[in-house]
Amino acid sequence: PSSPNPTSPKPTSPVECSICFNTYDNTFKTPKLLQCSHVFCLECVARLSTGLPPNQPEDLLPCPFCRQLTNIPQEGAPALETSKELLATLPPELQQEKVLWMEGTKLCCRRASDDPENPESCISIDVAMSKPESTEAPPTGLAGRLSRCDLCDDWKRIVLLSALIIILFCIILWPVQCALKTGNLRCFTRTVAMS
Repeated sequence: PSSPNPTSPKPTSPVECSICFNTYDNTFKTPKLLQCSHVFCLECVARLSTGLPPNQPEDLLPCPFCRQLTNIPQEGAPALETSKELLATLPPELQQEKVLWMEGTKLCCRRASDDPENPESCISIDVAMSKPESTEAPPTGLAGRLSRCDLCDDWKRIVLLSALIIILFCIILWPVQCALKTGNLRCFTRTVAMS
């Protein structure tokens, strides 16, 4: 939106987010302005802000382009300033910004025509970067090693692989070893009992 700075790259298209490459709109893809003047869609900024370390004293989001820090308001990414300049370039029906808010890691928006008291009248998307880590400690010893082994989860493949190794040894490798040792494929010497 502003004039390009050679040390700070600007988005390639004025109508799409340069992180997800989706076109801006007036809901989840609302163009949000960071303090460095770079613009990204609300969903991407919310995803980046939910990925911040939880033990920081303030929510400071580094810009994906220039790394300048932006203070994230207490209400979350929806409270950041909207780029009115970019919103004005959208079709007329998308120029009126809708009210959005955060509920935990969900970005929520109320549908215009529905009853505001109905919880189903809201649409939301989960912007969490990853699933919460498991709090239980992994088992130790052999059980722990087997629990981390992805191959061990599929016991049918292990049985099939073991059978193939046994067949390979018995049919192919053992006669070859026998032929190298004796010079022929007769490894068993027949003893004929004379009476």
